Amino acid sequence: MVVITEWVDGQIQILHAEEYERPEFNNMINTTIRLMNQFGIRPQDYSSRIFVDGANAEFIRSLKHQLGERPDYEDEIKFYQSNYPGIDWTQNMTVIPIHFAKEHRGMLAHAKKILEYNNGTIAINSRFDKLITSLRTAVEKGEGSLDKEATSYDDKFDAFRPALQFYY
Repeated sequence: MVVITEWVDGQIQILHAEEYERPEFNNMINTTIRLMNQFGIRPQDYSSRIFVDGANAEFIRSLKHQLGERPDYEDEIKFYQSNYPGIDWTQNMTVIPIHFAKEHRGMLAHAKKILEYNNGTIAINSRFDKLITSLRTAVEKGEGSLDKEATSYDDKFDAFRPALQFYY
């Protein structure tokens, strides 16, 4: 699932929200680059971010390589963390790994805050009906975890959460 957002006139607008069934690795690299070109996302502009599930390390390395970023991102992150503690290393990357195992609670809390307390902040075109349904049915089961059984299209909600990480 790929979700592309943009901040326009005080709103987070969903520009693209599409699921790719059983995507082939190279096709998804090409699709990502095509979408970047289509939506004017420029690598190393640092005003745009691409959040990728950290479990897909090979995809992250390959995409970073294609975009001219360091594919050894794990070493780069360690360098920033050890030499510049407290500095947000994500400010120097376009492709950002998101580790759901560590960050799912924070992403859920962040999404919940934006959706509950900033009424009208997110604009979603009705053509993204499955994403809308996933947001309407999302249930927190306690301890900051998403109840995937109660949430319709939970994979769409999972793709949506990292897309909000750019907005504070």
